[in-house]
Amino acid sequence: MHFETMILLLFSVLGLIDGALFALLFRRRRFYFYALAMALLGGAAGAYFLWYAKGYDGLGLWSLYLAYGMTGFMVAEIIALFLLVPLSLLSLVKALRRAAKLLGALGLLASLGIGVYGAYDGNHREVTEHHDIYVKDLPEALEGYRFAQMTDTHIGPYFRYTDLPREMARAKAEGAEAVFFTGDLIDDVRHMKETADILDEWQEAFPDGILYAWGNHEYYRGKDLIRSELLRTRVELLENESTVIRRGGAALYVAGVDYPWSRGAARSLEMQDMMDFAYRDIPEGAPSILLAHHSDFIDLGFERGAFLTLTGHTHGTQFGLFGRPIITPFRYTRGMYSDGMHQGYVSRGDASWFPFRFSCDRELAVFTLHRKTEK
Repeated sequence: MHFETMILLLFSVLGLIDGALFALLFRRRRFYFYALAMALLGGAAGAYFLWYAKGYDGLGLWSLYLAYGMTGFMVAEIIALFLLVPLSLLSLVKALRRAAKLLGALGLLASLGIGVYGAYDGNHREVTEHHDIYVKDLPEALEGYRFAQMTDTHIGPYFRYTDLPREMARAKAEGAEAVFFTGDLIDDVRHMKETADILDEWQEAFPDGILYAWGNHEYYRGKDLIRSELLRTRVELLENESTVIRRGGAALYVAGVDYPWSRGAARSLEMQDMMDFAYRDIPEGAPSILLAHHSDFIDLGFERGAFLTLTGHTHGTQFGLFGRPIITPFRYTRGMYSDGMHQGYVSRGDASWFPFRFSCDRELAVFTLHRKTEK
């Protein structure tokens, strides 16, 4: 099913169900009226969301704030479903009907508030996460080496190409000597040329440049076009290969892998092949960092001895409670993981294609290397 058709159908059906459950909870006789009205509202929200993604260029702020409102309504539809199902069933018990109605009214208002707040705040708030990485046998020349990870900017209607210089300036201000980009750079490829120009301009701001590994959205939006634009810049593409950063005679290897598309057993073989190619020029035991979009590569990074694997893709699920995800559909979803000797990091992303976030701020991740001393 086409993505746009799926979005329209999904939020229309959600509205239909929410409307019917609303009528049941609040004892409205014309349940079909509420169901139809909510279906139309849900479909309209989805339609605006899709239209704005294509037509945002040249529009005023009103269109952006309306997009936040429509996104918030779409999120509220999802939250409302989980509230209305149990409350409408409770309302069938006469003694509980009044309490169920009160909870329903408060819950629906809260759902809309969370949706709109998360759409606006989630697209504006960004934090810088600092991580000290202690590496056994790290060469002295690499003590204090600092770099930034960027990922999942999804340049388009919510994070625009004009926002990219500000992100680069933040990395520079943090003292990063390189930027490692782990995929999903852009969704609106109409602005790929301008995006590539900006990356090239900022390349010289970082002594070791900008290193780039592919994500899945590059394939969705046109990898050939994105690749051709990046190749005319000084950005270094790591396509199942590695490069080396040198400091005072010491070598730090950085490997980058592609996005895996196979399923089942074939997927494991595909990922292993990518790792074999990426590590073929890295000496055994040499300090290395692995760049990958999908967080499943963290285990392979552990196996190959990468002291740090940097990934994105999950966006940290974009929602949670108290800074932790509620649902974890990935083995590695958000933050730092370790097997005791090596570490793997899943960034929440610098932006996203769907602007809603709740208890999952956008982030710029900054890492500083240190020699691990034995106690």
